[in-house]
Order: sequence, then structure tokens, then C-alpha cells
Amino acid sequence: MEAMQDTTSLQAAIRWLLQTILPSLLVGGKLDGWIGQAGLGSQVEGLRDEIEQVDGVVSSVNARAIQNRSLARSFAAVKELLYAADDAVDELDFYRLHHQLHGGPWHWHHPNQIDGPTTADSSSRRKRRRGKDSTHVTATNTGLWSKDRISERIQDITGQLRDIRGNVRRVLKMLGPTTRAGPNRCQSTTISNPRRGTSSLVQGKVYGRAQEKSHIIELIEERKSDFGVTVLPIVGIAGVGKTALAQHVYNDLDLESQFDLRIWIWVSSSFDETRVTREMLDFVSHGTHEGKCRFPKLPEVLKDRVKSKRVLLILDDIWDDISDCQWNNLLAPFKPNNANGSMILVTTRIPSVAKKRGTTGPINLDGLKNGDFWQMFKACAFGDENYEEQVSLGELGRQIAKRLQGNPLAAETAGTLLREHLTIDHWNNILKNEDWKSLQLSSGIMSALKLCYDQLPYNLQQCFSYCSIFPYGYHFLAEELVRMWISQGFVKCNHSSMIQEEGWRYLCDLVNLGFFKQVERKELPSGHTQTYYAMSILMHDLARVVSKTECAAMDGLQYNDMLPTIHHLSIVKDGQTENILGSENFEENIQSIFISVAKLRTLVLIGQYESSFFEEVFRKAYTLRVLQIFATSADFHSFRMCV
Repeated sequence: MEAMQDTTSLQAAIRWLLQTILPSLLVGGKLDGWIGQAGLGSQVEGLRDEIEQVDGVVSSVNARAIQNRSLARSFAAVKELLYAADDAVDELDFYRLHHQLHGGPWHWHHPNQIDGPTTADSSSRRKRRRGKDSTHVTATNTGLWSKDRISERIQDITGQLRDIRGNVRRVLKMLGPTTRAGPNRCQSTTISNPRRGTSSLVQGKVYGRAQEKSHIIELIEERKSDFGVTVLPIVGIAGVGKTALAQHVYNDLDLESQFDLRIWIWVSSSFDETRVTREMLDFVSHGTHEGKCRFPKLPEVLKDRVKSKRVLLILDDIWDDISDCQWNNLLAPFKPNNANGSMILVTTRIPSVAKKRGTTGPINLDGLKNGDFWQMFKACAFGDENYEEQVSLGELGRQIAKRLQGNPLAAETAGTLLREHLTIDHWNNILKNEDWKSLQLSSGIMSALKLCYDQLPYNLQQCFSYCSIFPYGYHFLAEELVRMWISQGFVKCNHSSMIQEEGWRYLCDLVNLGFFKQVERKELPSGHTQTYYAMSILMHDLARVVSKTECAAMDGLQYNDMLPTIHHLSIVKDGQTENILGSENFEENIQSIFISVAKLRTLVLIGQYESSFFEEVFRKAYTLRVLQIFATSADFHSFRMCV
């Protein structure tokens, strides 16, 4: 698996950090006025100016530059420096509040505190230089401040940001003119596979969709006398087989005779009303209308061509960027046209789009059932669904297939890799490394899923990727999830009194876009309802892929080296493992966490822990913002004293 975070995810983190830091530093912000009194005005002003410059550079990145690895390395360094700047701003705000409440001199210093400035080296590792017995400012360690220390720290961050910004400008200049992304959305690093025209209608065997196909055909039969147009959505996550099912219906020979015209259009995530209308016209006239007439005339010409004809129209890959006006214009030539029973099949990844555009209930596609999926998996891995595999390869294949959640594109992705060498060693390596999750496979399942992620506003990207620290199958209580997002600053709202409602809107958006699904509702004796949400295994995999340099999860049976850029961590110890500090290997490994724990903003603990573990964490994790414990301590009194 690749170790570098992709530039789109880095952009999301950087934009969120910029929007978090800048309001505090601007004129009228919470630090305005106080920093001048504290003698830090010029240093903070320099930091603010540099961060604004960084904002401009990041916003100017074009689609071609997003692919550049040198740019990704620079962005990774920028992200870590902005985390350091955010910590410095938080520390200043703490000193401001402390001074307002208690007064006192402008120079406080604890005798044991010998921190050096924050640094970020070329591999974007932010380090704290400290002595063996140093302590840090926390909510329980008040009034400890060296103005010289924090001044040096701010200037150090500013200087490093300036240097890296220069590197980014040089890369962008070398790559050519820029095109800006929208203010809230990051540009996609995933190049979607064009599925235009008849080339998309060449179809192989479809596995396990007979029931869904029969349902669609029955509906077409039922609506053949209806006046107007029926819009039937087919909805499901990337790779689940929406397009394949639509092709299966489109190519049905018995169904073909029921329609005067059949049209297939790939819409895509960048809706172009002119292109889509022109391609529909090309389809019905068996010619090309490129450049022959302007858009206002195209719908009228199309309307004449489909008049008095029963039409089957497939609109493949509809997203949420189509306005109601555009949608009505798109369908206007087909309703009414003096013919009954026209049918439009819409494929979409987004449940809210299916709900909004459909005139009848959607076809919700889940993964294939085990038997059907195993047949497809064998066809992909061996080239033949009837292949008599070796017992050992069959066992490995079933282990891999189980992790793919019945997703056909995931089967194709894994199968392509497995088919290279039908050997136990090769298949074992793919299983161990989970190579099918790589974003380097441009036509693979993760790249397809990431296209959905890339369409999210950056704040929703942060909320989604953050949840990767929880184990697969974890049920999120809605209220707790929203509170965690708020505590991390992911939820942006101009009015603090409305921030809870804004957090709920974020959750609703992620559910409507298919990133989370509701899994449980509990009625409490008080009359209140608790709602729980979860991610599918493929969405959970996606969250881990896009957050791998910021989020990590560990358990007592498995340990991977933790990157120095990790800010959010969960440690899980299930009931079948020993106490986390009672396992010699894990006890050794856990010590490496304490080296980097000072950077952690989130720590989630699940399982049973000794109080000595909490003591070590709380002594060093001075930037911690969320501590969530689903655990029991052998000595709860000692644990309380640690807190």
C-alpha cells in the first residue's frame, strides 16, 4: 500500500485548518487586541499573513498538479505546520483567558519546562524538542508561559511555511496555468472511466441480478399505458453493479421490441446540459450534431425526433450537481410526447438523488449474495467460474472474497491482481497487503469510491475520514458523533448557538450521500430516541485509505508502526487478548506511541487497561481534545487521579 496521502485529501485537511486558524488571527478575532498587549503582535501578524498566502496558493492548484508527488510532499509538510500553528493559537487563547481571569505578569515560566520550538523537517514530521523531565501546559497546569518560547515557535512556523510555499509555487509554475476548484469542493484525483454511447453497452455475464431485472421489466409492463414518463432510480455504492443491471435491462431482446427508441447516456459527476442533450439527439438520429446548433435549439430538435415514440432512456451515473431547472429541461422533450409508457432508468450512487429524481421507488442494490459472488470471483481470479481450483488457493480466495462485501468491481479489482500468478505465495501477499485497496489502481474499487469522496466539501471529508479510527462495524450514536466532530473543529458555523444543528446537517448529508447508513433506533423510557449509524466495510476501507497519515487504529493482537503525523488514534483490546500492558510484545510496542502521543488530538480506548497506561498517556498528551473510553480500569481511583 502506498505510504503517501493523496493531494486531494491533503487539500481537504489544509483548507479545514486554514478556516480554523484564520478567524482567530484576523482583526476582530478572539486574539485581536490581547496579542498586542502581550508583545506578540508582529509575530502573530507575520503568521497570519503567511497563512493567508498559503491559502491563496492551495486554492490555485489545478487538476494536473494534483497528481504531482513533489506537490503532495510539500502539502504534507504544510499540513503538519498548520497543525503546529493551530496548537500555538490554542495555546495563546489559553494564556489570554488565563490572564483575563487571573491577571499577573506577561512572563510565566515553569522551572521544569524547557520546550524548544516546533519544527517540521523535510518529511513533514513535527517534533517537540524537550528534556527528560519537561512538562507542558494543560488545562490542569495553568499559568506556565514563556513569551520568548512561544514567540520563537511562531516565527519558526512562519519561516518554514514561507519556505515550503516557495517550493509549491515553483512546482505550480513548472506545471503550467492553473484552474481553480470550487470554494468548498476539492478537485478529484480520480479520472473516471468514460462510459459514453454504445461502447458502454458491450456487456459480459451479469451475476445475481435476475430478481432486480424481473422487477424492472414488470414495472415497465405495468406502466406501458401510463401517460407521461416514469423515472426509476437504481441506487448503490460504487462498483455494486448499477450500470451492469441497467445494461442487462437495455439489452433484453424481448424488451427491445416494446420501445420505439432506446437511448443510453453517461452523465458523470460534471453535468453538462448541452453535451447530454446533444448526445441524446445523436442517439435518436444516428448522426452527430456537434457544433451544428446552439443549446436553446437542441431540446426542440430532440422533441421533434421523439414525438409519438415510446422511449427507454438510460441516464447512467447521475450526481447531485443537477439543479431542478436543469433536470426539467433535460426531460422536457420526453413529456408529454403523445406516446405512453416511456421509461427513464437513472443510476446513481447517492440515495438523496434517487429520492429527489425518481417518480417511483428506487431499486436499492446491495452486494451480491455469497453463491453468486463466489462464481463471479472465480471468473475474475481464474478466468473461468467453473475452474477447479486447488484447495489451498480456494481457501485463500474465499478469505479475500469475504472482505469484498459482494461488490462486483472489488471482485474484478482483486481478480485482476490474483490472476497474474496462481500461486499460494502470490495470493498470500495480496491477502496480507490488501492490494485491491490501492488508489494506484485507477480502475479499481478504491478509486471508484474515492471519486465520491472527492466530490464532498472539505469539511465533510474531514468528518468522514476521522471515523476511520473506529473499528469496522462500530455503531456510532448520532449525538456522540456530532459532538466529536464539533470538538475537533470540523463543524463550521457562524453562530455558536447553532453549531449542534449544523453538525446534524453534516451527518444527514453523509447519510444521504451514502457514506453512512442508519443501522439501529432505540426508544428510551424517557420517550427520546437514540439513532445509530455505521459504515459499510468498503466505506470503512475508503476512510482508512484517505486518512492513513492522520488516523490510526491498533489492537492487542496487531501492531503497525505509527506514522509521526498521526493525530487521531484508537487502541482496541478485545476480550480474548491479555491486558494491553500485560502482553510483553505489545507493551514494548506501545512505548513508541508515547514518543508521538503529544501530537494526538483524539484517543479512543476500547477494552481493559491498567491505570499506569492512562497515567503515561495523560502526562504527555497535552493537545488531546477528545478522549473516549469504552474501557474498565483495574484501579478506577488511580485513573480518576490521572485525569
